[in-house]
Amino acid sequence: MSRRQFSWPFMSPFLILFLAFLVGPLCYAFYISLFSRTMGGLTFVGLRNYVIAFQYSPFWTAMLRVLYFGIVQTAVMLFLALVLALILDTPFARAKAFFRLIYFLPYAVPGVFSAIMWGFLLSPTFNVAFSGTHINPLSPGLLLYSLMNIATWIFVGYNMTLYTAGLSAGTRELYDAARVDGCSELALMYHIKVPLLGPTIGMTAILSMIGAIQLFNQPFVLSSLTTVPVTYTPNMAVYTMAFQMINLPFAAALAVVLGVITIAVAALVMMGRIFVQLLASHRHRPRYIV
Repeated sequence: MSRRQFSWPFMSPFLILFLAFLVGPLCYAFYISLFSRTMGGLTFVGLRNYVIAFQYSPFWTAMLRVLYFGIVQTAVMLFLALVLALILDTPFARAKAFFRLIYFLPYAVPGVFSAIMWGFLLSPTFNVAFSGTHINPLSPGLLLYSLMNIATWIFVGYNMTLYTAGLSAGTRELYDAARVDGCSELALMYHIKVPLLGPTIGMTAILSMIGAIQLFNQPFVLSSLTTVPVTYTPNMAVYTMAFQMINLPFAAALAVVLGVITIAVAALVMMGRIFVQLLASHRHRPRYIV
């Protein structure tokens, strides 16, 4: 048996789950989106649902909202996670295991519970800090930034853990050699540690943007405490169309469009990371004077 044939039994569990829970549902959603519900049942309409989807303005307004959410929240969250990881990786940090656990704990809290908790903390009705002021974090103008705060609180520690693992995998001899050569901790972070974390930062940026586009739990839970439109995010628009308006074919079309956009955004983020790496390598390329 060749090496390639020997690897198939080990790959088969992943392939079976991948086909059953990702490729299969996507193909079924696309199939359903080609029909329209009528009094007589389902009628084949081809791509008409997609034409209507591209004209459905609430969906695209929600898409622009989550893209803005993802760009701002991802930048702030990953910056804080990187700073915390770099601080905990310095020789001056104390009780590293304790602080890593403290920062990671919000990620262990169920998403619905954390949304309920933050809803009460941010509501002027239940929080005296906001009851005596004109600031309402759950108002339509501030709700998106409150959601950014909740997502950042949840995922900073998770991304910090990934960065800490990446730094721990680095060669300590390289760090020691840099210190012997007179490299300060700040210079060590900028010239060695951050470049080594480049692939990890790129991966977390992709995952964060995908999570932002799929935002659902937090605004859906907060809708019981404040006024949140049923099409506030793309996933909420799909949910409303499928389970409140009982229009499964059109909801499937919206879901397929959302999936294609998610893949496109992930590809753009990956291309951006590759471009940054090429730019950095060109900048650090040695120049020889003849």
